[in-house]
Amino acid sequence: MRISSSQLHASAINSILRQQASLSNVQLQIATGRKILTPADDPAGAARALGLSQSISATQQYERNSDVAESRLRQEESSLTSATELIQRVRELTVQANNDIQGNDSRPLIASEIRQRFNQLLTIANTRDANNEYLFSGFQSQTQAFTENPDGTVTYNGDEGQRFLQIGISRQVATGDSGADVFGLVGSGNGDFISRAHAFNTGNGAINSNTIFDTAAYVEGDYTAILGEQTGVVGGAIAFTDNIGTDDALQYQLSINGTVINTFNEGDSRTLAQIETDINAQTTTTGVRAYVDGGQLYLANTLPTATPITVNETLLGASDGAADTVTGFFGSNLTGAAASNDVVYDNADGYVVLDSSNAIVTSGAYTSGGNIDFNGQRLIVTGTPSNGDQFSTTPNTQQDLFSTLQSLASALTSPSQNIPAVATVATLTGFTAPVSAGGENFQVTIDGINLVTSPSLPTAGDTITGAQLDADLATFISTNAGYRIVSGSFATNDLVLQKSDGSDLVVAITQNTTTTAGAVNGLLGATTNGTVADTTISPRFHQTMARVLDNLDRNLNSVIDIRSRVGARLNSIDDQTNLNESSILQVRETLSGIQDLDFASAISQLEQQSTSLQAAQQSFIRIQDLSLFNFL
Repeated sequence: MRISSSQLHASAINSILRQQASLSNVQLQIATGRKILTPADDPAGAARALGLSQSISATQQYERNSDVAESRLRQEESSLTSATELIQRVRELTVQANNDIQGNDSRPLIASEIRQRFNQLLTIANTRDANNEYLFSGFQSQTQAFTENPDGTVTYNGDEGQRFLQIGISRQVATGDSGADVFGLVGSGNGDFISRAHAFNTGNGAINSNTIFDTAAYVEGDYTAILGEQTGVVGGAIAFTDNIGTDDALQYQLSINGTVINTFNEGDSRTLAQIETDINAQTTTTGVRAYVDGGQLYLANTLPTATPITVNETLLGASDGAADTVTGFFGSNLTGAAASNDVVYDNADGYVVLDSSNAIVTSGAYTSGGNIDFNGQRLIVTGTPSNGDQFSTTPNTQQDLFSTLQSLASALTSPSQNIPAVATVATLTGFTAPVSAGGENFQVTIDGINLVTSPSLPTAGDTITGAQLDADLATFISTNAGYRIVSGSFATNDLVLQKSDGSDLVVAITQNTTTTAGAVNGLLGATTNGTVADTTISPRFHQTMARVLDNLDRNLNSVIDIRSRVGARLNSIDDQTNLNESSILQVRETLSGIQDLDFASAISQLEQQSTSLQAAQQSFIRIQDLSLFNFL
């Protein structure tokens, strides 16, 4: 085999170039600290390193998401802390206002602070984060969460969405809460029911509690417990004793509150249901309604009033004195000598519970603090109600925190919450008397709203009639929502005016001097020149405060519950951050094992490659000098 000089030279040069390339690769590895410079160096290792690098990048993004979520949640926690302190302060003020030592002069001052707290709450509810987004607007983060309307109500403009951020490969965390959850709708009343005493109740009975005690038997609906008198009526036939020898046409007459219910002859018979029907046929006149349940007849005033129910039983047609007798349905032993007897019912020793169709659900004897059970509910009333007092219970509705504060401020500023209401108005003498000289203007107000509008305010020497007031009242009701005429009129001295929500109202006479002793009686006791005559704190005011306290407690529990959830999320973020950091560390260690250079081995290799290159270069020089011409 022949080897030419050119082939020998080419082989030597190629060897030097390979040695230089190997040396350059090792030098580049040492300079970068990486042993995989291109995928060609280690295709499998390069692919694995790329996957690990992407894992690190994703985990680092999770950490950035965690930072954003933590910032928003800490801001939310701060807002919730402020809201918690605000509710606690309002609760303290409510307890203070509920104290009987407070009067109508001090309660409005408390109401003033309540309104300031209301404004503060509105500011808290519209908190923004570092990106100028509203914390409590749900998905509508660019929309103001809550706005106050001209009528004082508050509208939630956001939605119930909840934004989440990915903080781990399989873990998300909510970065906020909907304003509807935080400040919005919670169960009013006791959370299950709204229970309230009728606005016209005159006794001191108060609702102690209203709960579901039997979920299986529970039937949702509106119910009213009416306090009345249990009677001993059993019904049956009317049996007269007529003196022998005298044939009298004896009759038995039953009347209630001066109105004849029915007149019975010998042998006439009435069941309890028929007696109930007879009495209820005259309810409009007597103001009394009868209820029969479980073999028991109850009598109750149709509207709460302190007026006793007077049942009169009379023996008619008797001519033989004590020899003519009859026993009335209500137990009166009547004779010709004592032909009439009044049975007066002025207590409330029984109750009937009606549903929304006025059907009787249950009935029984009333005892203060005793259980009134019906359809799975248990209502407990304490105190001494008057005959006809009513207590209603309706299924839970929802009320936001803003409404709770507004209702509290309204209760503290409205005297109607502090004064017992009476259902009817007294005579019109206070209205028809001439207004005295001196330039006075006569005005009647209802809850502070002027009633007299037509044709103009009476002045000195003028008079105003009930008909005029009735015309003004019709205009008042058409322009002021929430009021209704139950019955009667000013002109007939028997007006029954009521608010639709069942709360009390205030009727007063206002004048620019105090020379005219005009007075409006009823509805509110008596008022003279705008000054409320009866300033007794009513049980209804305390019940209103109790409902407010219940609502505040539920609002507070709701905010505290959300705060605990926010705290749990922050703890979750801390835990996930630790996991992410640990994951990054472990992946980086694995990645380092794949692509990082072993400098000791690389330097040794560098020395070896350098020596090999030098040897190749020296060999080439020697081979280059070889020639036959040197031996000629």
